[in-house]
Amino acid sequence: MKMTEGTRIILLSIAALLVVGALLLNASITENHPYSGAAETLREYGYTLDDDDFYNAGSFPDSTIQDILAGQDLSEAVAASAAGGFPSDINARGNIMLLLLTLENKDVVTVFTRDGKAELCFIQRISSGEIMPLTKE
Repeated sequence: MKMTEGTRIILLSIAALLVVGALLLNASITENHPYSGAAETLREYGYTLDDDDFYNAGSFPDSTIQDILAGQDLSEAVAASAAGGFPSDINARGNIMLLLLTLENKDVVTVFTRDGKAELCFIQRISSGEIMPLTKE
């Protein structure tokens, strides 16, 4: 069965619309990923990662970082986070998410987000337990 010129144009037009729709959907999904804010922040610090590289260690609606880690001394983490340029307000209330990212050298980046934006962020050396700020490269 031979395809007419009109049928070919219609099929190619539909295919082009499907490709454009897929690209728009992909951009929308990437933009709305729950970790995209944290991932974008770490990219600004020179890290190469995808949104899915994080491990979600917990989500806490209408809470504070201080509430979540009650009884923990957070002064070293707050100092390192603030030195890295993060807001570091552990008493700010919102939807808190704890994200962890393991680096190639096995150190762990800890990111607490509040309402989708990085609030408290620091690196912890697994070998020594030392807490360090993120620095822009």
